[in-house]
Amino acid sequence: MTQVKPDASVWVDFSLDLICPWCWIGLRNLLAAREALGLKFPGRHLAIHWHADTLLPQIPEQGLPYQAFYEARLGGPRAVEARRAQVRAAAEAAGLQLNHGAIQTFPNTRLVCALVNYAQQQLDGEAMIGFVESIFAAYFVQGRDIGSPMVLQQLAEAAKLNVDLASFDALRYQSAQGHVGGVPHMVFNQRLQVTGAVPPTELLRAMEHACAADTVLG
Repeated sequence: MTQVKPDASVWVDFSLDLICPWCWIGLRNLLAAREALGLKFPGRHLAIHWHADTLLPQIPEQGLPYQAFYEARLGGPRAVEARRAQVRAAAEAAGLQLNHGAIQTFPNTRLVCALVNYAQQQLDGEAMIGFVESIFAAYFVQGRDIGSPMVLQQLAEAAKLNVDLASFDALRYQSAQGHVGGVPHMVFNQRLQVTGAVPPTELLRAMEHACAADTVLG
């Protein structure tokens, strides 16, 4: 039997785009897996390193009409509703209630992604999780435009993040990861990769397997 040292740390590089509902679902599943890990191995610490990157850099700075964008992308209103039903079901399983009807704008996420990458310089692990979730909630629940510097400034201030977006250098904080094949994308301890909003049980297994170098045989 393989036993993982209870004090071994798990590091996850988490690639995401703030416009992707699957990334919020994936984050919630990761947090559920973290809780399960802590129960199984008390004292185990999960550290998240965020790599936010816009998947659609061609979106205009002012964004596009949300419904029209998705109808053109997916092939019409029926296809859009079918996709949203799928997303809502997965979100509800993760404890989330999305409000697609409140969203008016599909934003360019260049600035918000850079802001998330920058925020790691100031916020600790739990504060970063809270900040990222506040952005997801602003968009997918409240319908706020997270491409708007004014909205992002408000969210940053609420998170006690010291930043002035009027002079913020977004280019400097673009993700060094580059585009991955899909998001959410997680790499555990620089060894084991998982793509998609997979269930917490699968993420828990990935965490344990990724610590193979820190295990002892018993």
